[in-house]
Amino acid sequence: MAHVTKTERRRRIRTARSRKRVILFGILATVVVGLTGYLLWRPSAPFPSAAADVRIQTPMEGFTPPVIRAKRGQPVTIQLVNRDTQFHTDGGGWHQFAIDELNVNAKVGPESTQLVTLTPTRAGTYEFYCDVCCGGKESPSMRGKLEVSA
Repeated sequence: MAHVTKTERRRRIRTARSRKRVILFGILATVVVGLTGYLLWRPSAPFPSAAADVRIQTPMEGFTPPVIRAKRGQPVTIQLVNRDTQFHTDGGGWHQFAIDELNVNAKVGPESTQLVTLTPTRAGTYEFYCDVCCGGKESPSMRGKLEVSA
């Protein structure tokens, strides 16, 4: 049996402690990164099962797409998709889809979707807008057009 000096024994103990610290730090870092990713991860807004003719996203940057087309006398179903969270500082994450001439006024909550079905009875161009947040109706990005052909 080999004789181990006190100095060698202390070095081995320090090495073992250092190794344990590195392993514990690695585990802790993995947990912190995983928890941060989990808390920051935002699931996609659920989509309703009904089919929509047009899908409009309503982020704070504006409507996408800003122009939608429909035919006079034919119903069009619009799916409003809101991916903003309730932590959105302007409007609490809510958005609006309104067309005054067609008496449409729908609001979609944070991280949700809503279907709006309308049947335009006259050809023409109608403005839709959001007046809840992001500069409201006066903001060019919060407005769009519904073009109805005959």
